[in-house]
Amino acid sequence: MVTLTPPPRAEEAPVAPAPPDPPPEGIPVAAGLVMAAAAGGIAVAPGYADPAPVHVLLPACALLSVVVTLLLRRRTSALRTALAGLPLPLAVVAACSVWVPGEGTGVLGSTVEAVLHSGARILTSAAPTPLNADTLALPVLATWLTGAASALAWRGRRRALALLPGLLLLVGAVVLNGPVAPPGFPAIGLLTVSSVILMSASREEHDRGAPAGRTALSVEVDTPGGTPPGRPRRVLVTGVIAVLTATATVYGGPVLLAGWDAEPGDPRTVVSPPMDPQAALNPLVYLSGWAADPDEPLLTVAADEPVSLRWVTLSDFTGTTWLPEGGYRAAGQELPEPVPPLPHATGVSAEITVGEDLPGSWAPVVGAPRRIGLPSPGYSALSGTVVNMDGAVAGARYQVTGDVADWRPGELAGASTPADEIFDRYRELPAGAPSVLNDVVAAVASEGSPYQRASALAEYLRRSHRFDPETPGGHGYANVAAVLAPPGAEGGAGTSEQFASAFAMLARAAGLPSRVAVGFGAGTEDAGGTRTVRTGDAVAWGEVYFDGVGWVPFAVTPGEEGGDDASGSARSERTPEGADSAQDQVLPEDDAHDVAAPRREPERFPVWGVPAIAGGLLAAVLAVPALRLARSGRRLRAGTPERRVLGAWHELRDGLRLCASEPPPGHTVSDTVALARSLLPETAQAWAHVDLGRLGRTVNGIGFAAGPGVTGEQAASIAEGVRRQLRALRLSRSRTRRLTWWFDPRPLLWRER
Repeated sequence: MVTLTPPPRAEEAPVAPAPPDPPPEGIPVAAGLVMAAAAGGIAVAPGYADPAPVHVLLPACALLSVVVTLLLRRRTSALRTALAGLPLPLAVVAACSVWVPGEGTGVLGSTVEAVLHSGARILTSAAPTPLNADTLALPVLATWLTGAASALAWRGRRRALALLPGLLLLVGAVVLNGPVAPPGFPAIGLLTVSSVILMSASREEHDRGAPAGRTALSVEVDTPGGTPPGRPRRVLVTGVIAVLTATATVYGGPVLLAGWDAEPGDPRTVVSPPMDPQAALNPLVYLSGWAADPDEPLLTVAADEPVSLRWVTLSDFTGTTWLPEGGYRAAGQELPEPVPPLPHATGVSAEITVGEDLPGSWAPVVGAPRRIGLPSPGYSALSGTVVNMDGAVAGARYQVTGDVADWRPGELAGASTPADEIFDRYRELPAGAPSVLNDVVAAVASEGSPYQRASALAEYLRRSHRFDPETPGGHGYANVAAVLAPPGAEGGAGTSEQFASAFAMLARAAGLPSRVAVGFGAGTEDAGGTRTVRTGDAVAWGEVYFDGVGWVPFAVTPGEEGGDDASGSARSERTPEGADSAQDQVLPEDDAHDVAAPRREPERFPVWGVPAIAGGLLAAVLAVPALRLARSGRRLRAGTPERRVLGAWHELRDGLRLCASEPPPGHTVSDTVALARSLLPETAQAWAHVDLGRLGRTVNGIGFAAGPGVTGEQAASIAEGVRRQLRALRLSRSRTRRLTWWFDPRPLLWRER
């Protein structure tokens, strides 16, 4: 039943009490604030090595932060609320220090260390971010502060600002992840849903709390239980809009940006890791001594098949020595995929037990390591090698899984070398290079593709020189010049120390980005099925970088003295299986790997995905005008004549609000009619006087006059007049406003009054 109540006379009008400040928040508001605060956590979680716990921890922090802040704010000031809640996130960090300890000692020390250095730990760690207290403290504290700030802004009636902390946290999470995590469309969708919920709640509170003027018409609707009839509709409309915006963001965003090749920056590149283990130690110098004494065991390997191991990569040459590659970052047991991906790679696992005689902290790994069982690994994406952050690797036992490439010459023949400046350091030769380097390059590698030239240099070293395990150590300019011979002449003898160094120098003289790598052969099989790797299995080889392929190994060591190849004894110095495969394998024509410049591939969708998403977006766009037209028709054509007249009145008020001319709460019916006429052009004033004047008189008559009611013909005429005036009002707006008039969803959320 609709009850129309006239306002009291001036002498009877009570003074309206001030509304409570602020009214209690309901579940929708709290849910919207939690979603806004949790969006950043949802975005940052995929950047961790184990994202599942982060997906639970950070939203839980957001929930606790919002609920605690809303409860405390009802009883105390904003400052006291913020300070009173701080012990809780610190307790969460302390719990993380027990669950996944960081670098600190003890619970208190680990908590303090995590709070003070969490940001630095994240930026100096390898991607994906390892899961420990040091890397969780910053996201936990940031999520808590975001939830608290959003809740305080809402309670302080700063409704628009309540979304700002969540938006800033989401942007920070996306920037922090960089290229290591997928795009954060689900998190963006969560934030859009929270914005829809909070805007709807804000509008409802505004409508509920707006004081009525003394001469305003009060319309009350009696329903069972006293629930306003607009509430279910508002909830339904809000839910529909939230679902449509979330769907458009999560599924439409990837489609719209599928062709965008922009690569996000990695903030880790601007921070140098503090740990470059034993930079002064050069593993290359051990090879000559190990070649002379090849029977000393270094480690054992248990695997389903013989595997070769990678140990150290050396990229900087001083003229006298090669220095190991640096840039090691703290990592979890899960390691990132190599970029670019290795061609025809297969996963190989092994259990490695390191003896007491292996020097340094470098951990031997299989291929490009993807998972390693060390408790504190450090990983260098530049070199693809792993170190033990706790010190020397001797005595360690761990499982390792890596991708082993299948190099095929036919695919590499047309590969090019990169022109990027970051590879210039791999082409540099210090002053004082012997002239024999240029002589060999001019005679052997002056023509052909980059791969053909690199292969020619490797073949020159293998066929024109001899392996001699008694060669003294050394791999500088003087040592290499003593070994190399002009093409056509018989070269000198050496170990893989000299030949790998010579290959890298020759490749750089030819303009090819190159470096030296050290590793171990498969070793000798024991009675128990494990394989023992001895000093004679250590070997060095050269590597050249090709676009779209990565670092390709080349076997450069000739056969042992007295032989033409390196297939002598099981413990003879030789290149690992993966190192010479780029030159020795035959390419099957029906199983080729396309070599292309590395790039991020857009997410792929099923064939039906694009039409389905396009249809969903179109439905979302058309849903708003469809709902608005349906409501207008219901207002103007359904119900009693009095209800239709009041529906026309609500339509006029909505039109004024769309023109940014909302009638103030104290305006009478006549004031509202005058406001509408003032917005219309002069050419429309004649009809406006008739249509709007009739509407105003009838509304006042419904509210205050006694006597016969409104007839159906009168209601239809008034409805037609309001349509005419709304059309004139719309046509008087700018072109942009006219085009977007029916697509504005706000009227669906406005309360009728």
